[in-house]
This record gives sequence, C-alpha cells and structure tokens, in this order.
Amino acid sequence: MVREEESISEVVTAPEMLVGDEPAPVAGGSMSLRRLSGQRRWPAVLFLLGVVLVLVMTFIRLPYYAFSPGSVNPLADRIVVTGVETFAPEGEVMFTTVSQDSSVNGWEYLWAQFDDSVLLLDQDLILGNRDRGEVRAFNLALMRVSKSTAVAVALQHLGFEPFVATGVGMASVEGPAEGLLTTDDVIRSINGVRVDTTEELVVEIRSYAPGETLVFAVEAVDGSFPREVSVVMGAREDDPSVAFLGIQPQTRTEDAPGMPFNAHVNTGAVGGNSAGLALTLSVLDLVTPGELTGGFQVATTGTISLSGAVGPIGGIEQKTVAARKAGVDLFLVPVGELDAALSRAGDLNVVGVATLDEALVALAALGGNALELSLP
Repeated sequence: MVREEESISEVVTAPEMLVGDEPAPVAGGSMSLRRLSGQRRWPAVLFLLGVVLVLVMTFIRLPYYAFSPGSVNPLADRIVVTGVETFAPEGEVMFTTVSQDSSVNGWEYLWAQFDDSVLLLDQDLILGNRDRGEVRAFNLALMRVSKSTAVAVALQHLGFEPFVATGVGMASVEGPAEGLLTTDDVIRSINGVRVDTTEELVVEIRSYAPGETLVFAVEAVDGSFPREVSVVMGAREDDPSVAFLGIQPQTRTEDAPGMPFNAHVNTGAVGGNSAGLALTLSVLDLVTPGELTGGFQVATTGTISLSGAVGPIGGIEQKTVAARKAGVDLFLVPVGELDAALSRAGDLNVVGVATLDEALVALAALGGNALELSLP
C-alpha cells in the first residue's frame, strides 16, 4: 500500500518537470504551481482592463462640441409658394449643413485628433451663459428670421417692397434716455413730427441742440400703451454741438400688403442663418421661368441681409467637404471665407460672393438666366 501511494505521488509531481530544470521536492512544486497560475491570470487582467477602457471611452462625456461635414440639401421641394405660378427647375439650389455633436465621447475626441475635417470647440465657446436647450432655441430662431429675410430679398430683387416702416425701436438705451425710454418702446414722432425709420429719427434729432427738451410719442412694440415722454438732449462726446439721445435705433417694420406671393420654407430641425443666400436663390428660381442655375447643381452657404449682402458663416471647411463629396457643380461661399473653402475644395468649383447680385453673376456664368429674372 505504501508503494502504491508513492507511485501516485510520482504521477502527481511529474508534470513539474515541464516547469523547472530539475526535479523539485513537493514544497517547491507548490510554488511553481502558483507561478503558473499567476501567469495564466495576466491575460484575464488585461482583458478586464481593456473592457474598462472601452466602457470609459464610450460613455465618458467631454466638454466639447464636435463639428463635422454635414449634408447638402435641395431646397425646391422644401418651399411652398402661393399666389403665383411656379416653375420646377431642372437644376438645384442646395444649402449645406454642419453636423454638430454636443455630446463628445472619448473615441470621438480621439478621432478628431486625426481627422482634420472635424472641428472641436470648447463647449463654453458655444454655450456662453446659456444651456444647450437655449442654444438650440436660439439657432432655430435664427433660421426663422433667415427664412423671412430671404423671401423679402427675393421680392425686393423682383421690384417689390415687402416691408413698411412703422417707427423706431431701440436695441439699447443709455445716457439721456435711460430710465425714460426702454427697449420695449417704439418712437412714432418727435415734437409732433412723424419718424418711421432710423434715418428719419437721426435727421430730426440733429435739428436740435444739446440741452433742448424733446417730446417723444412712443408705444409698445405691439402697438399698445401709447404715451408721451420728454427727454432733455445730451451732447455727443465726439461733437458736443450735436444733440445726443442715447439709444441704438432700429426701424420697426411690418409686412406690406399686396405682395404677389408668399413662400413657406420647411427646413425641419436645421438651425442657424447660414442658408439665407440659398433660400433667396431658390425662391427666385421657383417663381421665375427659365433655369436660374443653367440646369446645374449649385450648393451655397452664407447669410443674407435685407440689403442683399452675403455674410460670413461658421464651419466653412466642413461645408466645403460636404459639397465636394456631394459632387455639386458649383459652391457659392461668402467672399471673406473663399480662401478657407479653397483649402478643402480639391477639384470643387468654388466662387466667393459678397452680394446677391454677385451670386447671380456667378450663376449666369454657368449658363443660367440669373440676370434676366422677372415674374411672368
């Protein structure tokens, strides 16, 4: 029986020969088993660390906004015009967008370090004193204003005046007017003389001297609460002989009656005002016969003002990449951002414009009738 137990012992300890160079006593064999067990544990530890890293990189949220190339969207199907005949174009006017990610994780942050088409900005630069919901609401408000402005510019280009001036509001109040007038007021007259525009107000005030008292007929922005307010004029710092009221004036306007058409634009959840130029061009394309773009695919970006000026936008590099990938024939951009667009354009045809008229000249060069637009 003893011999049999020794044989069993030899069978158990024999495998230790695979680990050590020489046979070891039973105690030494136990240490080698622990060492082998530790070696087998390392892959499991590394695997667990890898799982933790993946989870952290996936679910951590970093304080950045990521902006990457977005989409290029045709506008004709998004605009409903009433009041006049419309003409479906063969070509397309398109607006470009930037894809915005306000919840950047570790992987997205790492990817942005290697992809130069992705722009990372600290969230404080975007949010300021607002929260994310307020920023979103602000951008949607910009789009609403951009739509109405674009339609108004199209009407103006066709020879109509879409707005009627109805008084002078105030963006800020200081100096002599502080405490007497507010940003909720609209000035209708000065000493009985009607003033409908900023220009008329400036001319009227300059006809008086510092120290004189002027009586302003004012009302609330919505037309309620009419009253009179007396203000003693101050003097301008740069010219003490000129009367100074202390407001930043803005002309209040209302939609003029009798316009030939109305246009409703559905841009969905897209915010911001950088589609202004595209919206103006697309409305003009729909309400006038012929081919504004010459039948080509034209992407654009740029704000539009009531004077027809094309203003700067954000994300020009990302929008240029999106336009290039979409394979459009022409990309119109604000002239001040032409160099930045060209740096990402490749073989994309990019033209910088400062006004609506310059954009129409560029489209005419494609073969369109952009310089001969009129309602039928």
